[in-house]
Amino acid sequence: MRIDFFDSSADEFETVKAIRTCVFTNEQGADAKGEFDQYDSTSLFALLYDGNEPVGTARIAKTAAGFKIGRIAILKKCRGKGFGAEIVKAVTEKAFEMGADKVLVDAQNYAVPFYEKLGFKVIGTEIMDRGLAHIPMCMDKGEHYGKEEK
Repeated sequence: MRIDFFDSSADEFETVKAIRTCVFTNEQGADAKGEFDQYDSTSLFALLYDGNEPVGTARIAKTAAGFKIGRIAILKKCRGKGFGAEIVKAVTEKAFEMGADKVLVDAQNYAVPFYEKLGFKVIGTEIMDRGLAHIPMCMDKGEHYGKEEK
């Protein structure tokens, strides 16, 4: 497994778009019009590879509220192998390296326990994004660094 980082001008962004369309639009029924937004042009993207095959993606966006990870998608055939946790840890770490004092994520409702295991805390009530229900969550830098791996 490896994770590469790049911006939207890289050729790999086409692969990011394909994975996101497959997972969010085709599989989960997210609103296709909202899938690619104003943050895509300024975000840092991660592409996770299993061998030479790209199987997951995520992005780090700098928003008015701070650094926010999101659009985290793992292809269905590759779920249950720990790839989701690996890419979330990688983009969270990268956001802290980029200067974040906290990292935000809007977790789909079913994924809240997954993010809690990784150290995120619920900070708000349900919101809708692309027709999918999400819960705002946050991890503070101090809680991330020095934390023992479990």
